[in-house]
Amino acid sequence: MLQKMPMLLIPGPITLPERVLKAMAKPIISHRGEEFHRLYEEMEDGLKYAFQTENDVYIINGSGTAGIDMVFQNFVYEGEKILIPDFGDFTERAVENAVKVGAKPVIVKAEWGDVPKLREIIDVIEKEDIKSIFIVHNETSTGVTFRMMEEIRNAIGNKDILVFVDTVSDLGVEPFYTDKWHVDVCVTASQKGLGGPPGLSFVSVSKRALEKGLNNPRRRSFYLDIEKIHKFHLRKETPFTPAITLLYGMAEALNILKEEGYNERIRRHKENAEMIYEFLESEGFEIFPKEEKYRSISIIVFKNNNFDPSKVIKKLYEEYGILIARGMGKLKDETTRIGNVGYEGREEIEYFLKSFKTLLNTLR
Repeated sequence: MLQKMPMLLIPGPITLPERVLKAMAKPIISHRGEEFHRLYEEMEDGLKYAFQTENDVYIINGSGTAGIDMVFQNFVYEGEKILIPDFGDFTERAVENAVKVGAKPVIVKAEWGDVPKLREIIDVIEKEDIKSIFIVHNETSTGVTFRMMEEIRNAIGNKDILVFVDTVSDLGVEPFYTDKWHVDVCVTASQKGLGGPPGLSFVSVSKRALEKGLNNPRRRSFYLDIEKIHKFHLRKETPFTPAITLLYGMAEALNILKEEGYNERIRRHKENAEMIYEFLESEGFEIFPKEEKYRSISIIVFKNNNFDPSKVIKKLYEEYGILIARGMGKLKDETTRIGNVGYEGREEIEYFLKSFKTLLNTLR
């Protein structure tokens, strides 16, 4: 899908197609009227398709961080244990979130660029009185994807443990099956794999998670309170004034996803990632994630190999209209990141790789 410049190959936001941009130019409507109810219903249908779920999916006015905050504010009780595999910047944020609500995080840690050992996670599930597990499915800071969801589900078995998953940076890019994998709460955002504008998050919630949230005696957030959100959701509304222009754009993006097809979108991103990884390795770059089976499709992270990332990123944008990203967190100066979460297809990726190679040759 050919895009207009600039080509944003960053972890998000993405370059939007004309259809989405034009949709956001529609007239503003009342968020308590029938037109909005139809818009909400259309979005809900598209979101269920994206999440591969029949659960309720709530629309949150706020970035992916707001969606994550909603999880901890409603579904994690004070004093209870929550298991968090910790292997990057966003998993560290999850630990901080747990502490803020008074929960007791049980951390299974791995070095950045790796994932915690499955056996260590299972040991915690078997031995500790944990009430939930929070998994970052794709760690944006390291380019590592947690591809052990089925194994975790099998390890839980009949235990009364809720599963929460952050798919902010890879839903619509990496295969993810909310219902098949019995994920109780799944969070994503608008500006990455779903193909929409930045500023919205979406949360899929199972019936048992909803019940736990509604019974939480210490829900601390007024804005992200699940009781309010669910009450208005049943009326096809949001509790507070929504970003209507963003919803228009998101509804159109979800229509495009349906037209392309879930499996086809996954395939396109997988092929893009394979092209990028092959190019980087042919140019002698070291891919950051240690094991190939955990390499992200959505965020490709590689070591800088003694080139100045600031200079390369600046020249690539100024001379070719392509933007890639610096490393993140403690990897900021060590790595560079390429986002593969937008509408780009083979033609755009070939243009990027040709441009990148030309630029690298001038700097060597």
